[in-house]
Amino acid sequence: MTGNGRGKAPGGPPPGGDPLPTEGVGRVRAVLALGGVPRSELDDGVQQVRLRLLEQAARPGQEPIRDPVAWAVVVASRVAIDWHRGVKRDDGLRERLAARWTSPPEPAPEDRVLAMAVAAGLDALPEQHKQVLVLRFYADLPVKDIARALDVPEGTVKSRLHAAVSAMRDRLRETEVIDHE
Repeated sequence: MTGNGRGKAPGGPPPGGDPLPTEGVGRVRAVLALGGVPRSELDDGVQQVRLRLLEQAARPGQEPIRDPVAWAVVVASRVAIDWHRGVKRDDGLRERLAARWTSPPEPAPEDRVLAMAVAAGLDALPEQHKQVLVLRFYADLPVKDIARALDVPEGTVKSRLHAAVSAMRDRLRETEVIDHE
C-alpha cells in the first residue's frame, strides 16, 4: 500500500453507485461530530465527503482510491474544518451587516423641521414642477433623462426646474426655515 491510500481497488464502487461504502458512513459521521459539526449538519457533511470521493474518482489519470473509507475519514476532518471556517465567516458577515443596518441616529430637530417644510413646499407646487424636482433631486436623474421620461424638451425641463427651485427657496424663506441671502 502506498502512503496516499491509492492503488487498485479490489472492486471499487459500482458504476453509478455510492462511492462511500456503508461501513464508512458511520466513521465519517463520527469524525464530523468529533470535529464539532452539529448533529443537524452531519448528513450534509457526509454528502460533501461523497461528492469529493466522486470528484476524485472522476479526475482523469488518477488511480482508484485503495481504501475509500480511510480517504473519506481524512476528507471528513477537512470538511469539519471548512464548516468551522464557514461559521466564523458567516458570523463576521452577520456582524458587519448588523452594524450597517442599525437604525440611524434620530435626526436633529432642525433637520425634521426642514424635512417637513420641504414636504409642505412640494405639496404646494404645481404638478409639473413637483415632477421635475422629484426626478432631479430624489431620483438623481440628469435633465436629459427627465426630458425623455416626461416626453418634453430639455429646455422645458430646465425652465421648470429653475421655477420650481425658486418657488421652493421662496417658500422656505417665508417660513423662516432657511436664511435670507
